[in-house]
Amino acid sequence: MLIKRIFLGIYLIVITVLGVLKVPVTVVWGREMKYESKKYVPLWELQSEQKVGDFFEAYQLDYLRLLFELGIATLIVYVLYLIFKPDTE
Repeated sequence: MLIKRIFLGIYLIVITVLGVLKVPVTVVWGREMKYESKKYVPLWELQSEQKVGDFFEAYQLDYLRLLFELGIATLIVYVLYLIFKPDTE
């Protein structure tokens, strides 16, 4: 039972970091929404204040990258749990 709690705690920390502190976004700007870059920002910085020319930068949340990261983190923690789970036999 202790191992289950430890891995659940690790999983919650990883999900918090990936889902709140390092959110994958695409930076675009201008009337045509021109691509500038991809980066990670905290969730509260999704509203950009930087001005490029006469336009403000916009952060577009990259849902697919976020789902892949959360899925991979879930699989890694689950596999570690299965490896370290005590045998009940």
